[in-house]
Amino acid sequence: MNVAIVQAHLEWENVPVNLKLFNKRIAAIEGANIIVLPEMFASGFTMKGKERVAPFYEAVYQCMQEWAREKDALIMGSTVYFEDEHYYNRLLVAFPDGKILHYDKKHLFTMGEEKEHFTAGNELLVFDYQGVRIAPFICYDLRFPVWSRNTCGYDLAVYVANWPETRRQPWQILLMARAIENQCYVIGVNRVGEDGVGLSYSGDSAVISPKGDVLVACEPFADEVKQVDIDLKALREFRVKFPVLEDRDEFTIED
Repeated sequence: MNVAIVQAHLEWENVPVNLKLFNKRIAAIEGANIIVLPEMFASGFTMKGKERVAPFYEAVYQCMQEWAREKDALIMGSTVYFEDEHYYNRLLVAFPDGKILHYDKKHLFTMGEEKEHFTAGNELLVFDYQGVRIAPFICYDLRFPVWSRNTCGYDLAVYVANWPETRRQPWQILLMARAIENQCYVIGVNRVGEDGVGLSYSGDSAVISPKGDVLVACEPFADEVKQVDIDLKALREFRVKFPVLEDRDEFTIED
């Protein structure tokens, strides 16, 4: 299975421009089964501007459906969503047949006052695509191994992010840790450039093997797409040969 990671500069709170730019980036991708975009790829990680971004949700939704259909690929990325007087950081999963699933970010970044602007989700999403079990997460979720714990047999964990350059080392280390401890492939897609509040992003987007090896990585600070094949047969053979997950602790998550 081929996966494409799209590490991109984002135009601050400018959804129409970002959608046009991603349309060009995605048009150039060939042969990918899964295409992953950054967190809030249509606007950048805006909180005070959420009211301006949320009305574009349908446009983002429709673009992702079109990209998935045109490329015959699964497309993932998050955006701002408003429902029942609440704003959510919502990751959309667009299938080639038009189906859409979603995951609302569980862990809101307290130090950045994300809790003051968004409502946390409380449900994991795990789904099947072309024989692969996939679990998507958003940015700060990466720091919480219990939430990511592979208790439902997923093969691939996906983390979309706006993770600042000042914390790039934890981003890289934690992607590897989640892959090793959950014995799965991990995709981490981060943005690059500077946002509207002055934060810089180095990207460091990558695909990690179940053994913690970096299979492919984007150049730091570069607006670029990278593709790589992941081997599900090798993953399953590794799990049989080295069955770490059989010894995992049982637990229940309670709010």
